[in-house]
This record gives sequence, structure tokens and C-alpha cells, in this order.
Amino acid sequence: MKRTLLLGIDIGTQSTRTALLTPDGTTVASASRPQELSTPQAGWAEQDPDQWWANVVACLRTTLAQAEVSPDEIVAVGVGGQMHGTVPLAADGSVLSHQVQLWCDKRSAPLVEAFKQQPHAQQSCRRSGNPPVPNWIGFKLQWLRQQEPELYRQSWKFVTPKDYVNFRFTGEVATDYSEASGAFLMDAARRVWSPELFEELGLDPSKLPDIHRSAAVIGQVTADAAALTGLAAGTPVVAGGGDMLCMLLAAGLFEPGAASDITGTSGIFSVFTDAPVLDPRLMNLHHVTDGWVPFGITDTGGVALKWFKDSFCQHEIVEAQAQGVTVYDLLNTRAAQVPAGSEGLLFFPYLLGERTLGTPYARGVFFGLTPRHGVPALARAIMEGVTLELRQTLELVESAGHAVHAIYHSGGGAYSALWSQIKADIYQKPVMTFSHTEGGLLGAAILAGVGAGVYPDETSGARRCLRVERTFSPNPALAERYHALFDLFKDLHDRFQKPFDRLAQLP
Repeated sequence: MKRTLLLGIDIGTQSTRTALLTPDGTTVASASRPQELSTPQAGWAEQDPDQWWANVVACLRTTLAQAEVSPDEIVAVGVGGQMHGTVPLAADGSVLSHQVQLWCDKRSAPLVEAFKQQPHAQQSCRRSGNPPVPNWIGFKLQWLRQQEPELYRQSWKFVTPKDYVNFRFTGEVATDYSEASGAFLMDAARRVWSPELFEELGLDPSKLPDIHRSAAVIGQVTADAAALTGLAAGTPVVAGGGDMLCMLLAAGLFEPGAASDITGTSGIFSVFTDAPVLDPRLMNLHHVTDGWVPFGITDTGGVALKWFKDSFCQHEIVEAQAQGVTVYDLLNTRAAQVPAGSEGLLFFPYLLGERTLGTPYARGVFFGLTPRHGVPALARAIMEGVTLELRQTLELVESAGHAVHAIYHSGGGAYSALWSQIKADIYQKPVMTFSHTEGGLLGAAILAGVGAGVYPDETSGARRCLRVERTFSPNPALAERYHALFDLFKDLHDRFQKPFDRLAQLP
């Protein structure tokens, strides 16, 4: 019997993943391939777009073989991906640079600081619905125009990672509202590219693609792409969305009252609203459905634990292999034996700087180290530090009048029951995880399903697939301890800002 299958693709920072899913969200087959992040200078972060496409092709071949699928059973393709990248395409469709700025790249920080001093800065923030930060596409393009003018001139279009993969599938250039809202170039109220913002940043609006709804079909798989991937030529491809918004759709964030904590490479805390929340300490992205998502982010979330594991846990890696478990499982077991608060050790997760709550020149800090603190305590302190950082956003959101009753935890960090419990204890709110932890894939597949007519709309698709696996209840006995640590965390955070700036200016 012929099946109806949806293809979800997630272009992450640490890996590219593909999955075939049924309309109720059940995974039929999936594959993943790792990819490395290049940091040639402090504050820089780059990847090669062709690596994303090569990984997509390889993953699709594996996934289709696992599922023993007939290509015509796949009714649509949805791609989600890491946001705010700037892939330069020539008029013939070739990639003009294989060292593309990623979402966490901060090299445009001086341009952002200069922009903040302009008399029109506040009006521009209201128009875009966002504070100016180096992560936005517009400032990355401004840096390219100034520092690599020939590359900027030769570029026909600039596209984001998922839009580049869509281009390789279809030959069409397009973007969606979620990505456009993260450019500092879209008029948030009118949902169109803003001539005023392009003029203020000195950019050419013709170099950006047209904006579409995330579930809109923007093209079909070409014969060349079909031959490479094994998909059927003519399969519809939707515009897709930023990975964060795809995760939020799959996590049930499409109505007021709930919040989401995504612990992926970054750490993101967000809520659902009808319009942007105009607070300079919060950012806003258009959802992959109707509505907006105010959020706070630490660019170093789960990647902080990966950095720690790769750099300092060689003994644990060998031990985990001998036990037949993952090194993360071993670290979780050891960290769970450390008391809440890591015996006074605080971690500030700014390996890649900060966005709106602090300087982009911030750096990671362990505060309070003693000889008692070994690998288990440092691992727990990293989990607590990322969560304490996100609690700052929770405090801002609730102060703005958006009460949070429950928090959905997704992303790679949700595999860790310890980390989910730490979050419940620090937030002092219920934290729920899902049976489908790779929400980016599911969210992208839901968008594909809407485009193919499998679901009437994005919310209906999300409701059909939503499955809470476990609820972590906060421990009231830890509330006072974590509240005191949070106050200390905020105090130190604010005191660190000027020294971070001074550090960046050292020869």
C-alpha cells in the first residue's frame, strides 16, 4: 500500500539531518552527518555551503535506503536550518565564497555599535521589531560590502543556509518570514522588505530573495537534484523556516501561556505573542505560522558542553567507550552526583559572545573554581550556567506581562534528563520534553505537509504530532539556593561587561 510521507531536513551547525515522517509525526527513517564549525578569528564563525548540500545528499541516500521508500510516496520537502547565514550566489548559481558567516558570527560588532549612535537608530529598531545585533543578516552584509566589496558586488543574491539547500533542490531563490525578520531589513508591521532599512545600512534590496510564507511551495525538485538525491523530480519544496521556529512549531508554541527552551548548539528561551515585544533586551522573529516569537538567546548553549567534552574529557571518552555508553551519558551520571549549585561554581556561557544582554566581546568564564571541582562539577556548572543565562529572559518576559505556566524543552539538551530537571529547578516551573526531541526535523516536515495539503494549516499539523513524553516538576527545596545563585549570576554578569570590552581591545 502506498504511504504518504513527509521529508524534513535540518541544516544544523554541528550536523545535517534528514528524516521521513508520517503525517502523525512518526519517524520512518532518518540519518545524520556531522560538520565542523570554523573559527579563524575570535568572534568569527564560518562553514562551507557545499558541505551542507553534500551532507543532505548523503543523508537522503541513507534515509531512502533505510525506509525502502518509493520516491513518489514523498509528497513534499521541508527544510529548516541554522539562521542568519549569508551565502553569496553568482548569477549562474555558483557559490562565490566557501567561508560563509554563520548565525553566531560577531565580526560586524563595530558596525552595530556605530549604528546604535545614529539619530535614526531607535526608529529603525521599532520598524524592524528588533534591537541591532551582529547576528542579523543586514549587518553581516554591511560588513561584506565594506570589507569584501568585490564579493558583495559580484553577488547576485544572498541566501540563508536552508534557502541555499532549497535553491539546490529547485533552482529557485526564495526566503520566508522567519528568516526575513532576522535580517534587520524587514518592516515588521508590513511584513515586507523595508527600503528605509536597506538605505540606512547602505545595501541593495535586489540582492535579497522574495519573502514567502514558510509553508508556501516555492518550487519542485529538479531532474538534476532528483538524480543526486534519489527523490522524485517534481516533488514540491516549501520555503521552510529557521530551525528555531521549526522547533517551536513542533514544540507546541503557537498560543499564549507556554514557553520554549531549546537547548541545541545555542540556548533559546521564547514565548508566543501576536506582535513583537519591543524591549532592547529581547529579540523578535516572525513565526513559521502567524504570530511572533520574542526570545532571548545565548549563542553558546549545548555547544559549550561539546567544547568541554572535546577539550577536557579524553579520559571520560575512553571510559564511556569501554562501558558501551555515550560520553554524554557518562557525564550526566557523574554530574548528577554533584549538589545543586555545583558547590559554588558558576559558568558564564559566552564562548561566542552575547547578543542583547551583554557585549558581543564577552567570553566564557568559570567563576569560583577550587581544587574540589573536577570534571563532574564543571559539567554540571555548564548545564546550570546555560540555564541561569536563559532565566534572565524568563524574568524579562514575565515582567513584560507574559505569564509563563509551563516550559517545553527540546533540542539535543532534552536528551539529558538531568539537564531538564536542572531547568525545572532553576526556573521553578514544570518542564516538559517530547518523544520527538529533534523538533527541527518535525517542524520542517509539518511545513511540508501544509504545503502538500496534508494539514489544513500549521497549527493543525503541530497539534496532530505533539506528544509530551515526560514532565519534570521543580523541587521547591532548591528554589532558595538557585534564586541566590541567580542573583549572584546577574550581578557578576553586569560587572563583567567593561572588562570584556577592555579584553577585546588588548593588542
